[in-house]
Amino acid sequence: MGTAKKTKNKGKSRDTLWVKVYLVYAFFLVFALAVIIRMAVVMFVEGKELLAKSEEQSLRYEDVKAVRGNIYASNGSLLAASVPVFEIRMDLSPKVVPADTFRRYLQPLCDSLHAMYPQVSSASYRRTLERARREGRRNHLVKRRISYDELLRMQKFPLFNKGQFKGGFIVTESERRSQPHSPLAQRTIGSYNTETHIGSGLEKAFNDDLEGQSGRRLTQRVAKGVWRPIYNEETIEPRNGKDLITTIDTRIQDVAHAALERCVRENEADHGCAVLMEVATGRIVAIANLTRQADGSYTERINYVVGESVEPGSTFKLASAIAILEEGRFDTTTVVPTGIMEFYGKRMIDSHRGGYGDISFQEAFEKSSNVGISYLAHETFHKNPQKFVDYLYGMHLNEITGIEIPGEGRPYIKNPKDKSWSKLSLPWMSIGYEVQLTPLQILSLYNAVANNGKMMKPQLVDEIRSGGKTVRKYEPEVLKERIASRKTLDLVRGMLEQVVQNGTGRSLSKSPYKIAGKTGTAQINYARRDGGKMLYRASFAGYFPADKPLYSCMIMITEPHQRRVYGSDLAAPVFKEIADKVYATLLKDRPEGGTDIAELTAQGQYPSAAAGYGGDLQRTFAALGLTAGEVEETEFVRMTPEASGDYRVRAVKRLKEVMPDVQGLGARDAVYILEKQGLRVQVNGSGRVRRQSVEAGQPIRKNDKVWLELN
Repeated sequence: MGTAKKTKNKGKSRDTLWVKVYLVYAFFLVFALAVIIRMAVVMFVEGKELLAKSEEQSLRYEDVKAVRGNIYASNGSLLAASVPVFEIRMDLSPKVVPADTFRRYLQPLCDSLHAMYPQVSSASYRRTLERARREGRRNHLVKRRISYDELLRMQKFPLFNKGQFKGGFIVTESERRSQPHSPLAQRTIGSYNTETHIGSGLEKAFNDDLEGQSGRRLTQRVAKGVWRPIYNEETIEPRNGKDLITTIDTRIQDVAHAALERCVRENEADHGCAVLMEVATGRIVAIANLTRQADGSYTERINYVVGESVEPGSTFKLASAIAILEEGRFDTTTVVPTGIMEFYGKRMIDSHRGGYGDISFQEAFEKSSNVGISYLAHETFHKNPQKFVDYLYGMHLNEITGIEIPGEGRPYIKNPKDKSWSKLSLPWMSIGYEVQLTPLQILSLYNAVANNGKMMKPQLVDEIRSGGKTVRKYEPEVLKERIASRKTLDLVRGMLEQVVQNGTGRSLSKSPYKIAGKTGTAQINYARRDGGKMLYRASFAGYFPADKPLYSCMIMITEPHQRRVYGSDLAAPVFKEIADKVYATLLKDRPEGGTDIAELTAQGQYPSAAAGYGGDLQRTFAALGLTAGEVEETEFVRMTPEASGDYRVRAVKRLKEVMPDVQGLGARDAVYILEKQGLRVQVNGSGRVRRQSVEAGQPIRKNDKVWLELN
């Protein structure tokens, strides 16, 4: 009985065990079937979608930025270009740079960084890198905006030479815009931020041409953070930007900038500008704008030539003279009063104390008599001032020139219909007050007079090129075919020439070529009544050679803080220096009006020679078929004619602690020599040095002040 019972229990236990086994088998069978079904769903139902997601994680499209086009000067010099710059970072994770490697190479790396950038000590580099290591930084900044040459040097530094995956050396490339001739024409060339779309100058005006068109390509991830391009039929190659060929000539631009900077520095002016333009085409050859900074230095920050609308003062008298002569009631021989005159209860006073008595219209213009010009304007137009304004409108003075770059200041020519018009407006407008024009707009008027009345649109861009081929050519554009009658134009051209020969611009009369132009001196804060210091704006506008005009030029110096304030003293010498360079450089092959050197030498005569660099004199005399003798290339020399007609060449001695002889030198060379000696130089007048306050050979000390009087 007991045995049977035990046997029966064993049977039940065996049955239970098999049930469990079957259940386990069934579970695994169901699980396997579920896996197989899921695999089938993945392969045949979801496969394409998952494969696409996988590819998205290892493949991506990226934009390929186009190379921005270059900006060139007319003589081929590079004015603006995109250059690569690099940013250096480090992955300081122990997974990339093991602890023993980091310890071994840390100090040599810091020493190398200090050797390249000594402004940061080696110890400071070490502390920074150790802190970044403790914090586990994977993208620690080492140095921003380094050049390609600096990158090549860095790649050889300890630890960096192990690359990204063993040394943590990460390089990010970008580009920046460089102006090789900066600060020359810096504001005119301008800038452009592709992210904010804020810019200025040519860079902004021609951004669509310069920026090109970005491309697109497929890339594949081959390692963490590393992608390689895959070129396929969907790849879009970038189209690089087009190049801009400007009208600027860097040879003349350099002279304009230097002459302007010297003037504003010597006179501590708030700012100044200069612009030179071809008469026949309106092409701008040079444009300079300088602003005084807090430390006394000057920089190209604002484009005054294009953007600053101001009361021009006496340079506006040309427009008034044209209007008066066009009306036909008076001519250049008409006698006018000068000195003091009252208009509707307000006195007008000439700058020359007491005036000049009764003189002709021609003489009043030469001497820039405010009273004489205002008297004629009032006599001609006081019954119908609108006609005077209409003449000004006819000269295009109420409209912008439309120059290519943005920011041109709007001219303001007051109209009798304006609420601000008064009986005083006409006489004051006639001498350049209660009107506003930019220097470029004033120059356009003078350029039109030189161009037989044809007013040209100022032009900064000559052509656009792509791959070296011209894709767009900018031809000269006429704004107005004629601003006045031929008779009037002939008269005012003669008046402008006489300003230089006999009037306020006579400091320019000794040039080997004729100059025509007008000085201007405007009071800026004439309305103030607090008794403070009067501020001035000095200017000169004109063209040369006067008998066959080829170039026009405008100079404006604002708020000089030294004793000189007149356009004849400040602006005219800058005009002369620029014109001399143009005449010597751009007009050297033009025989018109020149002197026959061969004929002079045959007669035993020689051209006068200025002092200057020996090398320059040798080359000049060689071109003329003359001999300068043995002269050092970099030595300053003076050439003195002997009784025999030959030249004696002697060096301008520059001995330490001894005053050199700079008499006969141009102001630029004389100031250069004396400042090299450590002297402080003050210049009075224009032309060449006639007298120096410390005689040659006298002992001098550094920072002594020397006065130079020019003829």
